[in-house]
Amino acid sequence: MTRETLLHLVCDYAPDGLEFAEITTRLCDQLAEPSSVLIHQTATPPLDTIAVGFVTAQLALAPVQQRTVIFGNSAPRRDLHDEAAENRGRGLRYARLTNGVQIVSVASEYAFGFVRSDVAEYRVVDCPDAGSQFRSRDFFPQQVAAVLDGDRSVLGDELDPATIEVVPPNLVAWTDGFGNIKTSMRRSHLRAAGYKTGDRVLVTLNGVTLAGVVADGGFTVERGVLAVSVGSSGYSDPFVELFLRVHHMSEKTAAVRFDFPDGGTLFEIKRLEES
Repeated sequence: MTRETLLHLVCDYAPDGLEFAEITTRLCDQLAEPSSVLIHQTATPPLDTIAVGFVTAQLALAPVQQRTVIFGNSAPRRDLHDEAAENRGRGLRYARLTNGVQIVSVASEYAFGFVRSDVAEYRVVDCPDAGSQFRSRDFFPQQVAAVLDGDRSVLGDELDPATIEVVPPNLVAWTDGFGNIKTSMRRSHLRAAGYKTGDRVLVTLNGVTLAGVVADGGFTVERGVLAVSVGSSGYSDPFVELFLRVHHMSEKTAAVRFDFPDGGTLFEIKRLEES
């Protein structure tokens, strides 16, 4: 049977871990026609809400012929200390983008930030916010399955997309498997700040300062030179990457040189002569 819908699970669990398996099993139990849905999982670092938002946007804005739904989950509960005894956490939100992609995600910091300007409809999802330590298995699949099945009864009050938190343009957003650090800064931000290709800069991140050069691409610089480069994510206005060209993964990548910064870590770029 041709699978009509692509469902991306973007969650902060171990790749191919038990959590993904349990959620997939519960989804298949709740879906009207499980065989019509292709489920793909993407693991993000634990408790990294900006990574969930970044990956969600990269997948949601990709050109694809299939109907696409994204379920995102990262709920650190850092600001919910008084409610921890009830396993209470943040609720679910629903967004329909201008391209038709639908997103159901925990309303944690930056979960919808990277698609903020593309949201056509934004709503609360009716769902218990307490009663289970593993809400993404015990409660969320029922709501996600309803959206997949076209059942809007789980959608509650409409919200203003302007209330979605804006992502600052100076944060670490995602570190890829090759040690390149993707940031929330876009090419337009670099241009607005007056930077141009070839400018020498200093980048300070995670307590480390390195000299680098503004580049059109990571491979346009010499080996071992830090490139502040337009990267492969972000489509029409690509995100800036911190790219340290290496020939072997045993060499020190940008992630290694900057001591593996967490998602959401602030960074600063200055012209070399400003230092």
